[in-house]
Parts: sequence; structure tokens; C-alpha cells
Amino acid sequence: MTFFFHLSFHSSFIQLVNPRFYVSISSHFIISRKMVAAVSQGTKSIRIALLVCGTPIPPVAEAFGEYPAIFRALLLQGLEELKKQNAIDQDTDLVLGGFDVREDIYPQLNEWDAIMISGSASNAYDDTPWINQLVEFVRQIPRNKEAPKVIGICFGHQIIGRAYNAQVSKSTRGWELGWTSTELNEAGQKFWQDTIMRIQELHQDIVHDVPEGFKLLASTEHTTNQSMISDDGRIISTQGHPELTGPIMKEFIKFRVANGTFNKDFAETTLKVVDNPLDSVKVAARLIQFIQDE
Repeated sequence: MTFFFHLSFHSSFIQLVNPRFYVSISSHFIISRKMVAAVSQGTKSIRIALLVCGTPIPPVAEAFGEYPAIFRALLLQGLEELKKQNAIDQDTDLVLGGFDVREDIYPQLNEWDAIMISGSASNAYDDTPWINQLVEFVRQIPRNKEAPKVIGICFGHQIIGRAYNAQVSKSTRGWELGWTSTELNEAGQKFWQDTIMRIQELHQDIVHDVPEGFKLLASTEHTTNQSMISDDGRIISTQGHPELTGPIMKEFIKFRVANGTFNKDFAETTLKVVDNPLDSVKVAARLIQFIQDE
């Protein structure tokens, strides 16, 4: 089945957006996958299929776009950082395709270098048809060099945990929210190339253990499994949200105070540090390198 996408050009970045995502762009035209291949000829493209598992709250969507636009902004910064460091070819582009898995829309694996699973307001452990199908899709991705690598963010981290038989459920500690400094263990320092990872958190569900065949990379007092990597180096995930900036987090917090999810004292404490420095660009750069690594 052939899908069609809107295409917009931003610097050295190509964004593909499924028409189901209502992303504002200044100009667009409809292309097919064959046309994408033609556009990519002559450049070194890293192709990432974003499995969209949710929709941002209205204030975030209006100000920052849907999840493909938010992830595009993150990955573009990571790519530009690598280019500044001369750690990647200067003519490298990123191709980002959005696939709404809630509507049973999935990518063809042989067309992408990586599968990235977004966050969601849904529970990764729910017995819901689209979630069960997503878990099985992740479980069935081949673990070889011909197949795409897999990246999980928050809900995506939990889906990976469930797919590989870890326990996933709500934390007894409630919400972990806002700016957080995660502690990296020895394996985490080697992968993330630092001693800590400063990242935004927005979750109450957690992966309780580390699945067989995975290594733990990062922890916090609230959540032991903040990041993990498969032993074969094909799958990486983080509980935190590298794509969420301080301004985006403020909108989430205000919205969820208004609907009663967060109490005001908890929110005010979080808001005091929500604009602290983040390692999001470094995380994005490492994820791009992860995709490129043999």
C-alpha cells in the first residue's frame, strides 16, 4: 500500500509528514516514496520512521506542532551539532516519516534506517488492539544489520520493555515530572558520553526491570530504568523526553494543573527548575550516531 506525504525543507533537513498529522507548514506538495528516493539521490540521508502514538495537548500542538514537528526540531539540532564537530559528513540529511500506529499505519522496514517510537498518554501495558499490535511489531523487527535500529522515547521505552518481557506498570511513587538529572552508570557513560543526562520527564508508568538481553544505562531515585540498550546494539530507549523543551513542559504542566492531574504545589516546584539546562542536543546527536553505527 502506497502512502503519500507532505514534504517541507528546512536547512539540511527533510521532513515527511503523514497527512493525518495537521502540521502547519508554509508550503507543501504531495510526493510518493519513489519521489522521496529521487530527492535523496546525491545526499547521504538518515531515514527515520516515527511511530506516532499520541497527540500533544492543544496548547503544545498549536505553538510547537504535532510530534513529527517536535521531533524534527530535536533531530535537526543534533545533526547540526554533529556537523559543527565534523563528526558527520556535511552533506548528510535526515528524512523523517510519520506513521500513526493508532490508525494501523506502519512503515515498510526496508525503507528506513531507524524506527523511533514516540510518547503517548496511553498506557503501554493496556490490553488495547493498537497497543498490542505495536508491541508485536517491535518484537518482530529483525535484529540484524539489514533491519532498522529501534529507538524508544517514554511510552516507546515502555513498549520496548513490554515487547521483551519486562514488567511495565504505574510507579508507586506517582509522577516524575519536569527537569531531571539522571545518573549514568558505567555502560551509560560509555554510550551517552557523560556522567549525567539532564532531561525532561513526564510519566508515572515505568519499566520495573531490565529485560533479558539489555543493559541498564541510567537511573533516578524515582525510576531505576531510565535508559537501556540491547546487548547487540540494535535498540536504545529513554524514559525521559529529549524532545520536550522548557517552554513545552510549561504548557503541559499548566494544562494538567487546570484539569486536576497535578496539584499546584507539585507544579510550582517543578516550574522552578523547568528551564534548567538540558542535554537534549547531545542526546539527539548520540541517537543519530547510534543509527549510523555498524
